[in-house]
Amino acid sequence: MERIEMVEKLVEKTGVSYAEAKAALEENGWDMLDALIALEKSGKVHGKKTTASYSTASEQKKEPENTSKTDDAGSGWEDFKRGFIKLIKKGMVNSFVVTRRGEEIINLPVLILLIVACFCFWLLLPLLLIGLFFECRYSFQGEDLGKKDVNDAMHKASSYAEDLKQNMKTGFNEDKKE
Repeated sequence: MERIEMVEKLVEKTGVSYAEAKAALEENGWDMLDALIALEKSGKVHGKKTTASYSTASEQKKEPENTSKTDDAGSGWEDFKRGFIKLIKKGMVNSFVVTRRGEEIINLPVLILLIVACFCFWLLLPLLLIGLFFECRYSFQGEDLGKKDVNDAMHKASSYAEDLKQNMKTGFNEDKKE
């Protein structure tokens, strides 16, 4: 801050004249706080014109006694725990549905499907693919309707499997006729 700005700031904060503020700053090595204290001690301060104040007290913010750096880690843990519980609830509210010829065969929570997929992925994936050729259709149902794209993709896979099955039957029947 330039010296002129310092003088103007001191005049603004204390209400003293420009000459008095400049003199106080010069006497105190252009230290704003020391100049303010000197003006207060000499009784020249006529009153503050703004609500801002200066103080010689420490301005450090005190932390509540119960908090510490380990609580920050606890906060992260709490966030993780809340997110995990929310994920579990979504997994239980939404379900994976298998239908065949319009009749519902299986309706199980998505959470159970994920657990089964984790332990039996190499068995589950072929079963789902084979199910497509036996007219099984897969979809997700539940409160969270953000699954429209997934259901559309499953419908397309079912249609593709049906088309492939029809093409294979047609090809097989043509080979028999020859």
